[in-house]
Amino acid sequence: MDSEQLPDDNGRIARVLLAAGLGVAALWSLRKGKRLRGALAGLGAAAVGYSATSDADGVTDPLAEEFEIGEGGESGDAASAGGDADDGPLRCAACGEPIVAGQIRVPNEDDETVHETCLEATA
Repeated sequence: MDSEQLPDDNGRIARVLLAAGLGVAALWSLRKGKRLRGALAGLGAAAVGYSATSDADGVTDPLAEEFEIGEGGESGDAASAGGDADDGPLRCAACGEPIVAGQIRVPNEDDETVHETCLEATA
């Protein structure tokens, strides 16, 4: 039996369950006399419940535009830099070595991406 749910549906179900749990926690806290905790849990339940039930992509669309995330999961920086998406990993303009995740990279005076250590070595 195949699941016909989309990955977004699983996230939506998780948010609905989280909102329900926060709602129960809010009611429980208010019954115990913890007004601040109950109010915060109620606000959290309302916010998570709204995000789970609304169809508007009010948050994700502006973030996708800000970070220039395209349909293929590629950033717009690679396309605007003149590089082809099939070139492979990002390479340092000074030493030619690939820049891997976790390494600090900065632009040089020619606005090319280089390792921070390569930039310091040339300075």
